[in-house]
Amino acid sequence: LSAAPSSVFVGGAEGGKAGFPVGKKPYIKEGPNSIQFGFRLQVRYQAFLHSDDAVGTLSDAGNPVSGAAPRDRSGFEIERALFSLDGTLFCPDITYNLELNFDADAGSGVEKRYAFIDWKYADNHHVRAGGDKVAYSGEFLHSSGSLAFVDRTIVGKAFDLAFDVGLGLWGTFGPCDCPKSFMYKVQALTGEGNFNRGSVFNTDAFDTYSDQLLFAGMLEWTPTCEAWGMDMVDHRACDKRCELQLAIGVAAYHENADDAKRDQWGGLRLGDRDDRADRTGFNAWVRGRWNGLAWLGEYYLRKIEYTRSGSGGPSTAPEQVDSGAALTVHYRFADSNWGVGARYGIIWLDDDHLSVTSGPQGNQTTVALEDTITELGFAVSYYFHDHKNKVTADVLWVNDNSGVNSTSAGYMNGASRGVLVEDGVMLRIEWQLAF
Repeated sequence: LSAAPSSVFVGGAEGGKAGFPVGKKPYIKEGPNSIQFGFRLQVRYQAFLHSDDAVGTLSDAGNPVSGAAPRDRSGFEIERALFSLDGTLFCPDITYNLELNFDADAGSGVEKRYAFIDWKYADNHHVRAGGDKVAYSGEFLHSSGSLAFVDRTIVGKAFDLAFDVGLGLWGTFGPCDCPKSFMYKVQALTGEGNFNRGSVFNTDAFDTYSDQLLFAGMLEWTPTCEAWGMDMVDHRACDKRCELQLAIGVAAYHENADDAKRDQWGGLRLGDRDDRADRTGFNAWVRGRWNGLAWLGEYYLRKIEYTRSGSGGPSTAPEQVDSGAALTVHYRFADSNWGVGARYGIIWLDDDHLSVTSGPQGNQTTVALEDTITELGFAVSYYFHDHKNKVTADVLWVNDNSGVNSTSAGYMNGASRGVLVEDGVMLRIEWQLAF
């Protein structure tokens, strides 16, 4: 070629433009309409090496308790393969977002996550309808691509409510000299999880899904005034690192559920899965960044009131109240691509639900459980570009995990999965590419 090839954009009378800036999403824009294409790929190797304190089950009928620890497990995995479309339509105040996940956990299907329409109806206030994150858990409100570790804490995975479908109001407000010092969000949701679980309205008339809504809300205050995104790494330029960024948040939810579905109640085991139950949760967090140091401290409380047994009579199961706390800190070295992190988490289990029984009729074993689940971890990351393009390795010491399941983070629990008590060391290394 005698000259380098160039791209030509053909637009309407108002003109248009398209581009693919370094580290940003490719986009097309003409007038008030725009579309951006997002992509994130996480390729992970992970291994869990069980200690002698772990308790396993056999694959025989009824999953009898094994006399040995569960088998160690390891392997490569496509943990997230996200594709998203977002942009504006008709005017800058109407936005949309669709995000699909083609990861290994979705099998041959697709996990549908975000799918919402958002209207900025006044100043900094919005109404949003569709699939969205539940306004609960400061850690989960962070993108999984903006964490200091390979994935979320065992405490966060025990209590967060992930995605759901419904209607929400959100926005920011504050005094004249700090108009975005407060951020709020209130939601009315189906309470059945994200929309790949099926239609709540059209599935059947057998009480498969509850006709009660899940109500959730959060409020975050930024005393340092400047609004800043949720990111667990301080990747600001050196001349900005000395500025303190601080935010304090609270959140809560409640649902008077009258069905037996528990698809999106957090990853922590329920004491009685056959009973109808009401659920209430409270959450508070503090996050900040200063001089390369970033931190997130968080507390959770969950209350389950069992109201009706599976046979239709009043429930005799005791109330279940669990709580947990976690702290994650990370330091990004100045003028360097390296960062290191540490975290600790603990879950306090309800004293009335400290046993689990497994095995077929005539060969059942009841295992007494510890009243706490703990996790200690360390991480190191190398950042290629901003925060979301990186390689991260971490090591986690998980003790007495008798109830937390998470396919994304890698925690495993359940008689049918071969693990009653997960205890040992988890090793993970992940390469993430995103725009």
